[in-house]
Order: sequence, then structure tokens, then C-alpha cells
Amino acid sequence: MHCSLLLIGCLFVPGSQEGPPSPAAVNRAIDSGVAWLREIQRLDGAFSRDERMGQTALLAYALLKSGLTPEDHMVARALARAKSMMGRRTYDQGCLALALAAGQRPKDQKALQHALDTLVGYRGKHGTWAYPGGDEDLSNTQFALLGLHAGVAAGGDVPEDLWASVTAALEGYHCRDGGFAYSLGGFHPSTSMTAAGIGSLAICRFYLGNGQVQDPVPGDRNINDGLHWLDRRLERGDSLYTWYGIERVGALTGRSRIGGEDWYGAGAAKILKLQSEDGSFSGGLPHTAYSLLFLNRATSPKTGGRASENRAGKRSLHSLRDGDIHLQGIGAEPCQIWVSGWSKALLARHAWPGEAQRGLRIIKVVWFVNGQAVQEIPGDPSRANESLRFEFEQHLTLPGKHQIQAQVHLSVPAPGGAAGSDVRVVNSNPMEILIVRKPFDPLVQVALEHGNNLLDINRLGTVPGQACSARASSKESGHSPEAAIDGDYHTHWRADLRDPKPTLMLALSKPILADMVLLTQPLGWPIESGALPRAFEAKVEINGKPVGVVRMHLDERRKGRLSLPEPIEIRRIQIALITVIPGVDPDMGGGIGEVELLLGE
Repeated sequence: MHCSLLLIGCLFVPGSQEGPPSPAAVNRAIDSGVAWLREIQRLDGAFSRDERMGQTALLAYALLKSGLTPEDHMVARALARAKSMMGRRTYDQGCLALALAAGQRPKDQKALQHALDTLVGYRGKHGTWAYPGGDEDLSNTQFALLGLHAGVAAGGDVPEDLWASVTAALEGYHCRDGGFAYSLGGFHPSTSMTAAGIGSLAICRFYLGNGQVQDPVPGDRNINDGLHWLDRRLERGDSLYTWYGIERVGALTGRSRIGGEDWYGAGAAKILKLQSEDGSFSGGLPHTAYSLLFLNRATSPKTGGRASENRAGKRSLHSLRDGDIHLQGIGAEPCQIWVSGWSKALLARHAWPGEAQRGLRIIKVVWFVNGQAVQEIPGDPSRANESLRFEFEQHLTLPGKHQIQAQVHLSVPAPGGAAGSDVRVVNSNPMEILIVRKPFDPLVQVALEHGNNLLDINRLGTVPGQACSARASSKESGHSPEAAIDGDYHTHWRADLRDPKPTLMLALSKPILADMVLLTQPLGWPIESGALPRAFEAKVEINGKPVGVVRMHLDERRKGRLSLPEPIEIRRIQIALITVIPGVDPDMGGGIGEVELLLGE
């Protein structure tokens, strides 16, 4: 958003003698950060043990903004995990909305709307956001607004009066000197919170002005005051969290300079110095996410702002430049297609006198998909069209070749120099789009099932009086039976090597209705195939009755599955290992990584 009233004078500060890093250097840093995340991602889709939904979602968002598609198995696993978790914090839901909106998958729309509804419900009595619980603060508030803004842009709904009421509430964080504070009351302003306040108000003003910037709206004075404050006090040694805030200020206010400096060049130079040899950024996972988001100019409508030197676009690109009408498109679900230009011959034939440089007078454009008209977009035949576009969306879900055509109805000068106009219909050549259905990645299924596990300790903790105890026929030190129900694929119960019948027993204080039992192999981290003993067959008893034998998958990352004929109320599970394949260390006994229960829809 470019607000002329926000482009105020800058107080200059001494700049660094170093210039901004080259686009190639920035791209290398982004690629290195993405490669590090790919290396450390765990089997359940998380990037660290006991990771909250918000961090998984924030990293998925950063990866999407770094040019990866939702179909990339790393992103798909992270999205699957984040969607299925029960994040109960403002940060969780705000980051989830950012990630789902950036993914642009129609199947995520319901989950996205639920995140928006949850965020609206989390608003505190003062009109802003807390964790929830505790006092409201500007950090939670900015992430709530970022998620709401992204969700609305992706087709979600929020109450119409929200933006005005939040604008009024944000006054409580505004300090006398123009900055913004973390807590209500307007004391102790900081660079990060001033950036948060400006960004939050800029989001609200976008909706209060209906996307227009001609008329001032409430909150503009505080935006201007905040920008003046940043111009005087922006420090280049601030944290990566702060630099991500500065990126949002630049994108949402249209500013290219803060404090007299190119904020992007200064920030990128600082951030690249904080990258480690392994690709991570100082501060670990959250700071790596902030760094990638800054370097990609994630908040910019032209996501991302990075150079395209060595990276394909975020989604599949389509182009047609043959014939009189040129077309372009991007993506598949949905595919966005538009008119990108005309041939010189068409302009020579049908442009009105003196208008050939500006374009054609268009009555309407009719879009055809595989020979069938699907959408009609009106034009304005009273003047030459300079902006082109006539964009439409189509979900191309079936694999195979699809043909897209534009039929353009033109208003042309009457023949022979006569007064008035005539109508000409011009068809584009077909633009062919090939949709290749990728096979379902089984590791994505692993992440989805992890989030739906009814034995998950986080899920069990939400049921009053519910608990699960674990015991075993034997155990090795450091590998207790409780490790098989702790929700972590990379811990495990391990029996003593001398145990003739390694057996794990689980008991629930309240029954759980389920129709599938899943078992995972013992896995360390990082995964080293064949390092640990593997179960080959395991006999399962439920409530004291035998129900079947699980034959484990040869791929250690995959699960053994036992489908029950019908849902059973499970109180007790006993799993006896029948066959164990030794690992590298012959003195290790067999075991189980995780026991999961699922209930089909």
C-alpha cells in the first residue's frame, strides 16, 4: 500500500561504508537457509522436538515465501502437522493463517477460516490480543492482524467493524514521543514494537480506506508519528525479529528508506553476517524464519522481493505469445490466467486513430477452458484499455492437458472511415497447460497421522480424568515404555536383549474409540537406516483379546498398520514383538518408537 501522507521527511543517520549485498548473495543465503531446514526436519513435519504449532506454521510460511510450493514434501509435511495440531495461542493461529493463505490450496480454506474465527474470538476486553491469558500486548496483536490480513486476502471473512475497533484500541500502545510500547499504557517504546504498531495500523487503514489512500482515516497520525520515531532511532544492531518488523513497515507503508537509509539493503547486509556455515541464522529456528521472510520481502504484494537469478517462480508458469492475443498464467489449483498483450498486427488493424500505443477498446473477454465458456469479464469500449489483464481463476484438478483460450470482443472504427463503431471478435490461440498429478507422499501421511493420534499426550491432556500408563516386560536404561506414547517419533521404548518376549502394555483411565493401531520403528535423530533394531512382526491384543499381527514396513520411516473391523472402545493394548531384525549394535534389544490410535472419518 502506498500512502502519500506517510511519505514524510527522514532524519538521516550515518550509513555503513558497505553496500547492500548482491541479489546473488541474498539468493545463496536463502537457499542455504532452506537447505538447513530440509536437513533438520523431523519425521512428524516439525523442525524441533516439542515444537508448537506456531513455529511449524511460521517456518512453513517462510519456506513458501522462499519459493517452495505447497507440494514440496517439506512444506506439505509442515502444513499437515500445523493443521492437525491444537494450537491455543494467538501466535499459533496467526502463523497458521499466514501459512495456509500463502499455500493457496483450496482444501485449506475451511481450516483457514477456522483460524480467522479463532483469532477474532481471542480478542481481549481492550480490543487487542493476548496469548490468550495474561495481559494484552502489541506483539500478539501484530501476529493476529498479520494472520487476519493474509486470511482475508485469501478469501476468508472477518467482521466488518473489526478494523475500526482495533485501530481505536491500538491507541493504547502509542507513546508520547511517537513510538509504540509492548504493553497497554504507552510506556517504554522500542524499535520492534514501533514497527509492530505501524504495521498493525497500516493493515487496519487498508480496510478502513477500502484499499484507497486519498482520504485520511483514524490512526494515520499515529502511523506518521511512528515513522518519525523510527527515522530518529532505527538501530542497525537490532534483532532479527525487529528486522522482520521493519520489512513489514516498508511493505505496508510503501517506504523504501527509513532513517535516510535503504532499509532493505542495510537489513540484508546485517542478516547475512548472522548466517552460520550450516545455513541457519543466529538465534535458531524462529530467527531463521524471520531472516528468510525479510530477505524474501515476504509482506510485499509482489511476493517475494528476491532476485530470480537462480530460482523458478513459486508456482508453475504458463505463457502464450503466438497469435494476436498473448496470454499468461500461473499455478494450477487455482490457475490464474490473464491477457498479457497484443500483436502489432492486431493493433494496426483494430486500434482507434491515435490509440495504437495505448491498446484496444474492449467490450468484453470470454474465457474458454477445454472449449467451454467459463467466465465473461466486461471491458470499457469507450476508451483504449491500457492495463490489459482481464484475469480469471480456474481450478485445474484433473491430470492431463487443458486448453485455455480468450475470446476478445472489440469495439473498432466503422469501416471506410464512416462515423460510429463496429464489433470484431478475435480468438486467441489455445494455451496448453499440463497438469501432472504427483503421487501422494507417504511422509506427508506420517505427519497427518501424527497430528490425529488419539494417544497424543497433548490431546489426552484435554480430556478431564484421562491418562495413559505404560509398562513393559523389560527396558533398557534411557528407553522407558513411556517413550512409546510421548508423541515423539525419535524416542522409543527398547526391551532388554535377553527378554525372550518383549512386550509393551498400555492402559487408559478412560476408553478411546479407535479403528486403527499404528506402530513406528525405533528411530534416532538424524535417522540412520539399519542403525537400531527393527521389529518385523508384532502381535496386538486389545482389552485382553488378540486382534491381529502387525507386519512392519521395510522403510523405517513408515508405520506398521492394523485396521480393526469396526471401531472399538480401547482401554488396554498389549504389543508383543514376535520377530526383531538386529541393528548395528548386536547388544541392543528390539522396541517400538510410537504407538498411535486413529479413528477414521
